[in-house]
Amino acid sequence: MKKSIFTICILSLFFACKKKTTPEFVATDATGNCLLKGNVSKNVITPNGSGGWNNNTKIAAANVNVSVKVDKNSLYPNSTAQGADVYNATTDNNGNYSIVVKANATGVNAQITIDGFTATLDTVLSSGTKTGLNASYTGLTQSRTLMMGQNTQLDYSFFGVPVNSNTNSNIKIGNATVTGSVGVSYIKQVATGTLITLTTTNVPVQGRTVYLSFSNDPNTQATRLYTTTTNSIGYYSFNISTVAANTPGFNLQNAQIWITDYAATRDTLKLNNTVVTGREGVFQGQSLNQNSIFNDEIRNANHFNYSGFTPN
Repeated sequence: MKKSIFTICILSLFFACKKKTTPEFVATDATGNCLLKGNVSKNVITPNGSGGWNNNTKIAAANVNVSVKVDKNSLYPNSTAQGADVYNATTDNNGNYSIVVKANATGVNAQITIDGFTATLDTVLSSGTKTGLNASYTGLTQSRTLMMGQNTQLDYSFFGVPVNSNTNSNIKIGNATVTGSVGVSYIKQVATGTLITLTTTNVPVQGRTVYLSFSNDPNTQATRLYTTTTNSIGYYSFNISTVAANTPGFNLQNAQIWITDYAATRDTLKLNNTVVTGREGVFQGQSLNQNSIFNDEIRNANHFNYSGFTPN
């Protein structure tokens, strides 16, 4: 018995004296790469095959800068890392780009920027390319979540907007005329023998404001608003600036014409041509369109008749 106790004590002393060891800490990097790629294009003007023009044909946009910014505190979450990693690439002759970005398994917030630029909005014909007006091509800034080991596609298409400083001696600026009238629907008495029935008749409205929005003013390359008022017999006329047909960059010479709601009474025209004042209310506004308006054209008979009436 004494020998067994002695042995247990010796073993206990041996294990108690043995030094405990822990594995050495080795820092690891939990990041990896992802691939951001895409295609960038821009619009040009081409014939539409029907005597007009299409301004939304796409061609490659070469030499456009694409950049990606990743904040370090997004790459290393729950850290005090500061600053950011920035990556850049340029589109090739086919408009393609690719950028290798450092990311992590949970995803980093990347700010992607495709730089805008100013260039001419050209016309592409079978005979070659004709230089057009100076235009502004607005770029893109977008946030994407990028994850290591995954590819992300981001395509972008520029649309050129002519700038206000454009001057081109080949553009023939002229005028076109848009005319019409404004009337209001009256209730009218009609006698057939001894029978009196009611119908409606259109009565001219004097001094009513008419609006015209023209989509592409040649002086500013922007939408222009015109206003006029009706004369004593309810007629109006607009003299608008436009260009000759088939002028590159000016295929959308469209106008919207409208009148607003009209607060008035719904009157009755008696047999003796006297007018009896009716209930107060509102006649509903109206609009119509005239498209592809070019120099020396006269667009007439754009008539409005206030007929839809809601009494108060």
